[in-house]
Amino acid sequence: MTSNQALDFLARLGAQPAVAFHENGVATAVRGMLTEIGVSWRTDNFGNIIAHIAGTDTDGVPPIAFMAHMDHPGFEIVGRDGDYLIGKASGGIPGGAFAAGVPLQVILPAGRRVAAETVGPHGEERERQAAIRLTDAPADDIPIPSAAVFDLPDFSIEDDHIVMRAADDLAGCGGILSALASLRDEPPDGDVYGVFTRAEEVGLVGARLLAEARTLPMDTLVVSLESSRTLPGAEIGSGPVIRVGDAGSTFNNDAEAPLIRAREILAASNSEFRCQRQLMSGGVCEASAFNAWGYRSTGMAFPLGNYHNGAEDGSIAAEYIHRDDYLNGAALITEAARQVSMRWDTAFSRRIRQVPDGMRARLGG
Repeated sequence: MTSNQALDFLARLGAQPAVAFHENGVATAVRGMLTEIGVSWRTDNFGNIIAHIAGTDTDGVPPIAFMAHMDHPGFEIVGRDGDYLIGKASGGIPGGAFAAGVPLQVILPAGRRVAAETVGPHGEERERQAAIRLTDAPADDIPIPSAAVFDLPDFSIEDDHIVMRAADDLAGCGGILSALASLRDEPPDGDVYGVFTRAEEVGLVGARLLAEARTLPMDTLVVSLESSRTLPGAEIGSGPVIRVGDAGSTFNNDAEAPLIRAREILAASNSEFRCQRQLMSGGVCEASAFNAWGYRSTGMAFPLGNYHNGAEDGSIAAEYIHRDDYLNGAALITEAARQVSMRWDTAFSRRIRQVPDGMRARLGG
C-alpha cells in the first residue's frame, strides 16, 4: 500500500455523500474498490459489507476484523410543507444546522446532487427538523425519503490536513481498504475481515445487527475504526489513537494487544511513526456493540477537528484529520493483522511477566 493509494481510496469515498439508511453511493464505491484490489466480499441481510482475506496458518490464531461505518450525520428528507421539504436530523448534527441559510445538497437515488438550503427550524424543537428550500428544482421532484448533506468539500488536502464533509467515518473505511490492499498479496497467519457498516450515526444499528447475528466468528478480535473528536492526549497530528474505551464501555485487552505489538514494531523501524493511546469518552463506537454480544473488541481513532461538522464558532464546517494520522493509522492496522499470533510478545508483557529474583526472594519465593 502506498500513501497515494491510501489517499486515493479516501478521495473516492469522499465523492459519495451519505446519511444513515442512504449509504448506497459509499457502499458501491467500497465494493468496487474491494473488487479492484482482489479481495472477496459479501453483503449481509442488512446491507453491511464483509470483506475477507483467508489466513495462511489459522491453527490457534483468532481472526481479526477491522470495522468502520459508511454513514455520516445530515438530514433525511421525510416530507413536504408547501414549497419546502422537511428534513429530520439523522445523527448528531450541531445546533447551527437548524439555522436559516445553511447550504445543503439533496442526493437523488442515482447520485445527482440538488442544491438546497435550510430555511429554519420546522415543528417542535424535540423533533429536530428543518425546513429546506431547493434552489434549482421543485420540491415535488424529490423522492421521500431522501438524503440531504451539508454542502462542504468532498475531499481536499490543505497544509497536511485532510479536509472532508465526512472524515467520520470515511477515514476509517479508507484505512481498512488500504490495509486490505497491503495484506492481499501477503496474507498473515490468521483470517482478516474488513467490515463496512450502515446506520451507525443513529445508534450503531448496522453493527448491532451484525453482532447479534454472529456474522463474524465468535473468537474474532474486533477493532472499531473511528474519526473521533479531539481530547487531551488524543491530539490532531500526534498519530492515530489506540482507543481503550468510549462513553459506554471499556474495551478488551486481548483485542488491543495486536495494536500494541504493531505500534512497537512500527516505532522501532520508523522514527517518524507516531501513535497515541487514550480513553476517548466523547461518544460511543461500534466496539461497544460487539462487547455487548460477547466479542473481544477494541478501537482505533483518528483525532478529528470540527466533529460532526460543528465549528468552534457554531457554524457548519468541513471535518479534518491530519494526513499523517490517517496514513499511520492504516499502517498500524495492517501491521496489527500480521501480529495477531504474536500479540502478547510486547515490551510491557515481557516485563510484567518477569519478577526479579531479588524481589521474589524477599517475598519468600
